[in-house]
Order: sequence, then structure tokens, then C-alpha cells
Amino acid sequence: MARAGHYPRGTEIYPRDPRRREAFVVVSGGIEISRVSAAGKKFVLGLAGPRDVVGLVRLLDRQPIHFAYRAHADSILLHLPADALIAILDAEPALWRDIALFMCARQGDSLRLLNDQQLGSLEQRMAATLVGLARIHGIAGEDGTELGLRLPQEQLGAMLGVTRQSVNRLLRGFEEAGLIATDYNRITIRDPLALDGIAAAGD
Repeated sequence: MARAGHYPRGTEIYPRDPRRREAFVVVSGGIEISRVSAAGKKFVLGLAGPRDVVGLVRLLDRQPIHFAYRAHADSILLHLPADALIAILDAEPALWRDIALFMCARQGDSLRLLNDQQLGSLEQRMAATLVGLARIHGIAGEDGTELGLRLPQEQLGAMLGVTRQSVNRLLRGFEEAGLIATDYNRITIRDPLALDGIAAAGD
């Protein structure tokens, strides 16, 4: 039923078949979910990292995919055909409730993250976005919570609608203040309470 696929960094997941109905699990690497405006500006809607399940809405929706799914690091995905998953769920109807609860939780995370990316000053939006990503993808460690994603500054800029230079300047300020640590596209949250305070400053 399931099949594994390897996607080098930058590879689109569904380049020729936007109607393919399947979900997938990110085994390693990471996936960027984005859309490009008519003017050519890219907006990053979300990120998926190891252990994330992506595309469960395809179990219910037969419409073509309207977003681009692209590997933002060398990635291994486990593809799960929708028809086979539906057959398993129909055989055990109680499992549909677990799927519904999981999708509701993910929808809530996505809406909060989109809200964080759009409202407030750039400093507030950056702080809220980092905290939100840590909540969804964070891995606790001795030095803080590491975002379990490779996160280039260009990608953060696409999430917030600003340039890489603006992102660099703000991240450097956060790092100098001891709020985060950065290491080659990896970000560790060292003081989440302080970032929460910055994010809430305009509320």
C-alpha cells in the first residue's frame, strides 16, 4: 500500500499530477507548503518536518491540489494512497474520530501560525512565528527548544512577507539578546517566555 520516495532539496512533490489523492508522512527532511501570487510573490503557508502527516484532507477532498509541496531539504516521504487509507478507516469506523481530532488540532495550529505571521510589527510577528513553530515542531534539548526544521532566512522571509535582510537583522538582534541561538539554518529557542512577551506586546 505505502511507498517511500526520496526528494532532493528543491524538488516538487506533485509536479505532474495535482489530482493524486494520497497523504504522506515526512520520514526525514522537511516540506514547504506554499503558493505563488499572480504577481509572482511566494507566500509560505506552512512547514512539515519529521513525523508530520501531510495531506489528510485528501481523504475527503477530490479537488486538485492548489498549493505547491516542495522539499526544502533532502527528504524521504512515505506515501499513503487515499483509497487504501479510506478502506482501513471504513473497516474500523472509530478511527475516523481520531482522524477528525488530528485534523482539527492541525487546523488550529495552522490558523494560529498564519495569524502570527500577519498581525503586529515585524518584531512581534517574528517572535510569534518562532514560538508557534517551536510549539508544532520543537525538540526539547539542554540548550532550549530546537526547531525541528531546516529554516533558511529566505523561507522565514517568505512566511512573513519581508526580505532576507530584514529577517537576518531581526534574528541577530534576538540572538544578541539571548532569546535564540542560530547555527546554519537551525534555530534554538532559549527564552520562549521573552519571545511570548514580544509577540503579545501589541495585543
